[in-house]
Amino acid sequence: MNPCSEKSYDNGRMNFKAIYSLIPKPFRKKGALVAASLFLRAVLDFAGVVVFIPVLVQVLEKDGTPATVLPVAAGAMAFIIVKGVIVLLLTKFRSRYVFSLYTDMAETALRNFIGRGLLFIRQENSVDLANKVNAVTMTFTSGIILSFLNAVSSVILLTIILTALFIYEPLPTLALILVIGPFMFFYSYFLRKKMRNLGETENRARRDQSRSVFELFRGYPEYYVNGAVDRQLGIFRTSIDEVGAVRIRTESYSAMSAGFMEITVMLSIILLMLLSMSSSWGLSMTFGIFALSAMKILPSVRSIVASWQTMQSARYSVDVLKGILPEGDAGAGKVGTQTLSGRTAPVSFDREISLRSVSFRYDQSGDFLFENFDLRIRKGEYVGIKGHSGIGKTTLFNLLMGFYRPEKGGLYVDDVRIGPDNTESWQALIGYVPQDVFLLNGTFVDNVAFGETPENADRQRIEHIFRKVGLWDWVSGLPHGMDTRLAEAGNSISGGQKQRIGIARALYKGASVLFFDEATSSVDVRTEQEINSFITGLSREDVSLTVVVIAHRKETLASCRRVIDLDKEIG
Repeated sequence: MNPCSEKSYDNGRMNFKAIYSLIPKPFRKKGALVAASLFLRAVLDFAGVVVFIPVLVQVLEKDGTPATVLPVAAGAMAFIIVKGVIVLLLTKFRSRYVFSLYTDMAETALRNFIGRGLLFIRQENSVDLANKVNAVTMTFTSGIILSFLNAVSSVILLTIILTALFIYEPLPTLALILVIGPFMFFYSYFLRKKMRNLGETENRARRDQSRSVFELFRGYPEYYVNGAVDRQLGIFRTSIDEVGAVRIRTESYSAMSAGFMEITVMLSIILLMLLSMSSSWGLSMTFGIFALSAMKILPSVRSIVASWQTMQSARYSVDVLKGILPEGDAGAGKVGTQTLSGRTAPVSFDREISLRSVSFRYDQSGDFLFENFDLRIRKGEYVGIKGHSGIGKTTLFNLLMGFYRPEKGGLYVDDVRIGPDNTESWQALIGYVPQDVFLLNGTFVDNVAFGETPENADRQRIEHIFRKVGLWDWVSGLPHGMDTRLAEAGNSISGGQKQRIGIARALYKGASVLFFDEATSSVDVRTEQEINSFITGLSREDVSLTVVVIAHRKETLASCRRVIDLDKEIG
């Protein structure tokens, strides 16, 4: 779905039904309490106006003295202080609700993307996915939900005050409504489409801005070698300029709002002065009461207009999230194609891993990469896989590890088919060492005890494994030992060291199956020999350990007990 689609906005109205459908059911129920808190706050704010009327009466009456005014004023001030504390608590309650909703929606979106599997992640743009998880969910919750709650609170307060004023003095109240009403209608009608388009433009520009930075950092050498830095910086500047232009226009509309509001205030004052002259209360009292009310009326009107303006800018987020989130019922961990809530169906590996009559292709309209393909790997085997580039060696690995789902046939472990309900259990048994090992921007402990906190990591076990893979002499000589932080993506260490850290991670996990995807193709011959010798030694030490290796080099394949040639199998 196009994240800036206007499909649901053809009628030019805010699609509140779609907004409501995106809110999870638990938050809908809690929303009733939030609504009650909004009403209570409006009542308290109204009471904050009413409580000063006795003070006003005392001041404006001819026989009013400090002795009579001060006690009344003190009582009013005490009420305002108590009211302020209660309003603060109600505001925190509302803010916690919105932030909790953001947390839930962002996590659900992330789990949804993860649950769609590796193939989906590989085919999508990671910057776009991150933008949807982080920025779009924040825009929806703060720009739509929070703004809506603010507007509702202001509408309730405005309704209560205007109703009370109408009962007190109908004519000036009607005049006030006739002045404020057209302002709100004209402003909203004039800016409705403009604010929606600005919101969509800013989202697109910020996404392009993030992508240009991410790609420049990731492809730094290639950009410089090919003289493409200036072009990428140009894309970045264009995106920044577009965001700036949107912000300038948005601020201009806000300034217009303030200007219109000042004109409205002046017109209201003139009308009130003219109408209050004929009031039975007299000019001073009527004008005083309306002046007190204006302290809440005008900020409420501005809040409504500002909230509406923000909601228009954030409207695009509704369509984006409709293509990501389930409607209300499903929460985090219940979305996507892969179970993320735990290893619900245990898997044991005692005999063999098998692909049975597997057919797989990346695109429904494309050719099959594997068709009716069978493969069996017995427990304890040391198997090599070879074939020309592009034949599907890495794809085969992803099928064996359960990351890709075949269109036909299936992956079996001891005759148990691997599916969404037990993929995590199967993946808990395997270790994976790719050609380019992924390293966190963290310590050695973080990178080996993957998924564990440093406090819970078994340091003695890590030291033992580091000695085993030939890293301990180097690591122990560093200033902070195992607590030394690695640079981003392991840029501060060699390819051989990265591979050994990857192997250490798999061994720390206690994997029953080790998958090596051309793990030695980017290292020198000596390092390759050392790693191959180490892997062979592992296989000999533990006859139950299953090792599967993708390799081009004969030296690596020579250590394997069986070699599968995909050129012959599917070529």
